[in-house]
Amino acid sequence: MNEDAQVKGYTLLSYVTPIQRDRGALWAKIESSLSPESRQFFGGPIYANSWYPRRQLHELMNAYGEAVGGDTRELRELGALAARYQLHLIYRMFLKFATPALVFNRAASVWSRQSTQGTFMVVEEGEHHLIGQLDDPDLPRGIPEVMAGWSDTIIAMLGRTPYPTTWEQVSLRRWRFKVSWIPR
Repeated sequence: MNEDAQVKGYTLLSYVTPIQRDRGALWAKIESSLSPESRQFFGGPIYANSWYPRRQLHELMNAYGEAVGGDTRELRELGALAARYQLHLIYRMFLKFATPALVFNRAASVWSRQSTQGTFMVVEEGEHHLIGQLDDPDLPRGIPEVMAGWSDTIIAMLGRTPYPTTWEQVSLRRWRFKVSWIPR
């Protein structure tokens, strides 16, 4: 783990806030798996625009994975919770006019402003699919499934019917995501 890597507070809040608000019993299990330092960190204020050590995201994802027994459906649900948290009602109205490629290309630029490590880009756009590529030397456990759940939720918010997003690790530091949909 790169000790110098950082993540924006908004990223952490996208996961922690909906779990604490909507799934209190799960949060209690997660919290009990955290180190005393991380329990104190997540018990205090997290500011959306501040930078924090990425190790906190690693520890959160490890504790989440342990709390849900590695259940991929739960990891995808965490991504769905984050998508709904990130896209407030006003933004959801604008999504009705956006295309999946537009939103996912925007997500690529957001990644670089939310983490000091890794890059995301759309590498292929089709009529009913796109391929995204994530390069990250220090990806926290479970994040590919979380991203798949986020992607499926965004596609549904765009008024399309998503096929479950698939992903594969194509090298030690690279993941490819296939996001597919059918128009409604």
